[in-house]
Amino acid sequence: MIQIQNVHKSFGDLEVLKGIDLEVNRGEVVSVIGGSGSGKSTLLYCINAIEDIQQGRIIVDDIDVHAKGTNRDKLRQKLGMVFQQWNSFPHLTVLENASLAPRIVLKLSKKEAIEVAKKELNHVGLGDKLDEYPTRMSGGQQQRLAIARA
Repeated sequence: MIQIQNVHKSFGDLEVLKGIDLEVNRGEVVSVIGGSGSGKSTLLYCINAIEDIQQGRIIVDDIDVHAKGTNRDKLRQKLGMVFQQWNSFPHLTVLENASLAPRIVLKLSKKEAIEVAKKELNHVGLGDKLDEYPTRMSGGQQQRLAIARA
């Protein structure tokens, strides 16, 4: 579960997040929609502890994201988010892109990571694109690759 309580974030004099309250239950899929510059990406960065907040609390599975001593790398293993830039590695195939993080972050063997990646790629309809390179795919396919990686 993600709980966001009275979160404020400013960049200098510009207050981007103004008392945000939100609760997302496990298994829920949420889209953050709003105009350009309205704070959508900033909110996601704050949830992932990429940006610090000035006020409020963000709690993920009973872990206070911005508390001193929080292991942010371990926390990020629990969160799957796709941002506007999909950041696939252009020199790696779809399968290599999707299996890289499980090998590095979760310490899975290459075989285990490939099985996880194939399952997720099939789930998003890219099971037939394993040997393709991201630059040869449509924007929608690249986005689905990012979703499978997350």
